[in-house]
Amino acid sequence: MSIVADQVRRVDSQLDRLQLAHLKSATSSPILTYRRLSTTSEPSEQIYPSPQIEELQVLIKALSATSSSKALLPAWRISTLLEQAGLSEGEVNALGETKSSYEKELEWLLVSKATVQAYGVLLNTLLEQTIPLSNDIWYWDEVLGSYTFTAIYTIQTSPLRFWDWTKDIYEDSRDRFARLRTAPEETLSATAIGTSVTARWKTFYGLVRDSIRERSVTDIQARVLSPLAKSRSEARRKQAGLKRLREMSASGLGVLMDEGLNFDISEDNTGSHGMDGSDWNVVVERSVALMDTVLRNVTALETGVSEFEDIVFASVADDPEISSRSMGMGELRDKPAKLCKRLQNILSTHIPAHIQAQQHLRTQYGRPHRLVRYWLPATALLLSSTTILRIAVNRKAEILQWIQDLGSTMQDFWMNWIVDPTKKIIKTIRHDEGSEVAIMSRESLKGDRDSLERMVVDFAIDNPQAAGMGGALTDAHIAEIRAKVKEGDLTPVLRAYEKDLRRPFVGTVRGDLVRTLLIQVQKTKVDVEVALSGIDALLKSQELVFGFVGLTPGVLVCGWADDTGTEEYRSHLDDVDAVAEWDFVGGEAVPGYIIAGYWEPPLKSAPPTSNGRVNESPLNRADEVADLLNSVQDLIIPFIRRADEEATVKHTGHSGRGTAGTALVESHKPAELVKLLDLQLPETGGGKTALLDVIQQVLKYSVNTWDQGFLDKLYASTNPVGVVSELILATLNTNVHVYQVSPALTVIEKEITKRFANLYGFTGPHAGGFSTQGGSGSNLTALIIARNTLYPETKTDGNGTYNFVIFTSAHGHYSFEKAAQMIGLGSRNLVPVPVDASGAMIPSELERLILAAKDTGKTPLLVNATAGSTVLGSFDPFEEISAVARKHGMWMHVDGAWGGSVVFSKKQRHKLKGVHLADSVAVNPHKMLGAPTTCSLLLGKDLRQFHRANTLPAGYLFHGADADGEVWDLADLTPQCGRRPDSLKVALSWTYYGAEGYGRMIDEAFDAAAYLAGLVAENRDFVLVSQNPPPCLQVCFYYAPRGLHEVPEKNTKETAAFVEKLVYRGFMVDHAPGERGNFFRVVVNVQTRKGTLDGLVKAIVDIGKE
Repeated sequence: MSIVADQVRRVDSQLDRLQLAHLKSATSSPILTYRRLSTTSEPSEQIYPSPQIEELQVLIKALSATSSSKALLPAWRISTLLEQAGLSEGEVNALGETKSSYEKELEWLLVSKATVQAYGVLLNTLLEQTIPLSNDIWYWDEVLGSYTFTAIYTIQTSPLRFWDWTKDIYEDSRDRFARLRTAPEETLSATAIGTSVTARWKTFYGLVRDSIRERSVTDIQARVLSPLAKSRSEARRKQAGLKRLREMSASGLGVLMDEGLNFDISEDNTGSHGMDGSDWNVVVERSVALMDTVLRNVTALETGVSEFEDIVFASVADDPEISSRSMGMGELRDKPAKLCKRLQNILSTHIPAHIQAQQHLRTQYGRPHRLVRYWLPATALLLSSTTILRIAVNRKAEILQWIQDLGSTMQDFWMNWIVDPTKKIIKTIRHDEGSEVAIMSRESLKGDRDSLERMVVDFAIDNPQAAGMGGALTDAHIAEIRAKVKEGDLTPVLRAYEKDLRRPFVGTVRGDLVRTLLIQVQKTKVDVEVALSGIDALLKSQELVFGFVGLTPGVLVCGWADDTGTEEYRSHLDDVDAVAEWDFVGGEAVPGYIIAGYWEPPLKSAPPTSNGRVNESPLNRADEVADLLNSVQDLIIPFIRRADEEATVKHTGHSGRGTAGTALVESHKPAELVKLLDLQLPETGGGKTALLDVIQQVLKYSVNTWDQGFLDKLYASTNPVGVVSELILATLNTNVHVYQVSPALTVIEKEITKRFANLYGFTGPHAGGFSTQGGSGSNLTALIIARNTLYPETKTDGNGTYNFVIFTSAHGHYSFEKAAQMIGLGSRNLVPVPVDASGAMIPSELERLILAAKDTGKTPLLVNATAGSTVLGSFDPFEEISAVARKHGMWMHVDGAWGGSVVFSKKQRHKLKGVHLADSVAVNPHKMLGAPTTCSLLLGKDLRQFHRANTLPAGYLFHGADADGEVWDLADLTPQCGRRPDSLKVALSWTYYGAEGYGRMIDEAFDAAAYLAGLVAENRDFVLVSQNPPPCLQVCFYYAPRGLHEVPEKNTKETAAFVEKLVYRGFMVDHAPGERGNFFRVVVNVQTRKGTLDGLVKAIVDIGKE
């Protein structure tokens, strides 16, 4: 039974209990004693029965939900009963008689009963209109869930799209033609239009062509989207509309169920908690107003759920038809007639209008009409109908035979696999002898055993010596032999058999050998029958089991056929459980009225489960992710677009906005930014709204590295592929430590590092590498591998007596000093090697420092050569450095985090000459190749060295080596266990751009850097520090229109001031220390345009003039 019927009966019974509580006495005599529904001490009033009172009593009984088995009356029946009551507002009833107080109270009771029935009708109406919405929402889920279904939907609706487009073109052209006809004479002559039909048609055709052309220009942005994307966008819009409609309907339903006809009466008490006559009358009036307001506003989708509820409650509170508590009973008694008219208006006007509006919205947002969905197969069927008909006619006999065979098969299946096994089960339960399972007859074993007994006894009588007797056998001897035969003992026969085997020919002629053989054959037969009798007994003990096994196939087939009918019920139960856990969806609070309204539709149509268990709630994470991605995309794309838009004005040297709030960054001091962000971490989640607010704030106050003016660091913005790769990694959210949990990503990392290793000349069978957490991580790992490989005992014993020392360029990255500290060498054991004027390491100085270290008892461990130093971008001479390292038994590492990527450029890769002589190489694709940070690779000639240096036993994680000798659990190669699959970023980028694309981008970046160096060198106000052209992508210079200061600190101070002011013009650069103080360091990246560099120089000059 529906919960609506239960609700109506409950409210109706509460109303009856109210009457019983206040009608203190009534007699069965013609004179009725009536006490009015009031708490005042008014005297009792004697009322004589009248036709009007009797009519009202009959109508009240007809409207009572508890007076018949059917609780709910149809709307037309309620309207008819109300109209039949003929309630009037004055003191005179429809019969012209003065109303008594009792009659007026009966009118209130009649209206209250009618309100309860109308309440039930409205609840049912909302339910019946809400339930089908789920089917339409599921339809759009299917369309959005697969591009195949999206394509089908696009094809299905293509005629409608073409018709709408044609109609728009026609209407627009007709309007244009009408305007031409009504144009003033001085503006357009009649000859311009033409008078003949042909001329007018040509004019109209020209207007159509112009209209199409204009619409093509107007819709150019929409035309960028594919038809599938448009269809998916339309499907999302319609699905969102249906969900909003369902939420509004559920909210309206919840409001009515929670707030409507709430008499505040406990179920275990007949009292009313102090509710008097005016109280319950006001409840009825308020409920009628509530139903009226809900019906008027529930289909207004432009308002949100919360706003809808606010409107409903505000409208009810301000409703002029609702009586106040201060009104007397006299004023209340005039209300029933007005409420009657309002109820009739709700039943006859508002509910049909609501149904029509709901149907209109469902048509607008719901699944397409059947004609739209099936016109394609119907057309195909129609076009092939003649062929189908011809085939049917030609094979009429075969088709009829197939139908007969199908019917016969179904009948045989039912009888042989359902009916017959069921009969056998019943017979088995009743121990019907004809149904017993048996594999041998009952008396077979007994007869064969008796025969064997007789055969042995006769043989023993004929051959007493075989029985161990000297003479004839006595009855006692024969009885003993019979007993032994029953136990399986054939000793007399076997003795004779053994004796005859010694002289088989004599035994055969005499016949004893043959006789003994035949007795043993009989014995074998008895043994087999004994075994079969045991199996027979076992089968008989499990007869009922075999009976049910015989019935199982038929039951399974029937159950499978019926499974499709229960699928919808399961989904309803999922809805019930999902609503039960719906206090927060995606972190956002869901109004309680929606939850109350959502309970009824699943309960109304779902049957009870067999075990009483409700299914687990469905996972809607995909929808939540899609919703968040769409919302975040609306913030990210404008963030990137602002940088693209300002790129067009960078050449001027000014920001597109001219304020601190450029697309590059909105600059603030740390203390100010703390107040502006005001990050609150709440106890209760704020949902999507709070999330988007935080994201918006982060984007607002962050540096936009997509901006052309970001020339500060060795990295810049990523590219579109990088954004996608980060999304993929976040979606997979796995750790590339063991192959089992990240098989594809493990293979990709091994393949990508193998390709990179080959680029640097590591072509051996064991060459390769792995990804690390940035260039500093690669350098630290290389130092660990070098120590553990050259001095294996240090892996377990530590540095011990070794006083290791490492060497790096004076312009090398500071990460090596940190690495020396981390592995216990200390900063003093990092020796900086002097560099030449270009910033490259001097090999002879390296040799000198190594010898000096040895003289002091130190052990040279590693030399780090740099490919693209941090400040000047210098490349060390790798061949000479390698020779020194090999001479002293040292590990040679190349820090190519910055410049190592030039290996992709045919013009620049010569700078890496000799890199193949290194033992390990570090390269950061997140710098020059534009991969998202961080992405670093450590490469080597022999991964077996890497493995021996880092492997540790961890049976809970690594489960044995692979048979092919390859290390597939990559965490066994690296110091860290937690490993992000950063190699995927490079793999996707390489796939998208290709090696040639990388080379082209690097060449263009080097050309831009050379262009900037040229601009600086040609301008007398600048002093170029870098080489011209620079060795890498850094261009270093001073701005000194009046010459450099003699005091370096003054140059540093001026440079720092320029750098700060450049931010307000949309440029962010860095400064680095030099001999004459700090100079500008501009880092060109693969997306930098030459116009941006023109603008930077102009901006510096303009600031200098200021």
